[in-house]
Amino acid sequence: MQDEKVILTAANELKVTEGGSAFASLLREKGDEIRRDVFMLLNPDQSTSGRIQAGYTIVYPRCSTRGHDHADREEVYYFVKGSGVMVVDGQEYAVTAGDTFYLRPGPFHTTRNPNDFPLEFFWITINVEDQPK
Repeated sequence: MQDEKVILTAANELKVTEGGSAFASLLREKGDEIRRDVFMLLNPDQSTSGRIQAGYTIVYPRCSTRGHDHADREEVYYFVKGSGVMVVDGQEYAVTAGDTFYLRPGPFHTTRNPNDFPLEFFWITINVEDQPK
């Protein structure tokens, strides 16, 4: 939005300033697009049932997660910051902060961040094959 008094630029319109020493330039090295940090919040051995695992992931600009599948667990993502793409068995779904994404056990999935801002999400998996302790 732009008028005589203000200029408002939407976050998804901002672009990083390029430069050889910028962190963003390090993320743009060809063949090295898997850049993310995962913070484990709860491991199965810490839960009463032994079936729950939870974490928080940050996917850096123009990067993705490695991707994985799990036939024994369902998973829920809650997107906290940014926007990106969930890819499930090759099908793409746009996601943004505030979205909840449920994934049934089985399909290969990965998260891509095609933007210049980090994508952050909370996730939880629940083992559907194990019986509660």
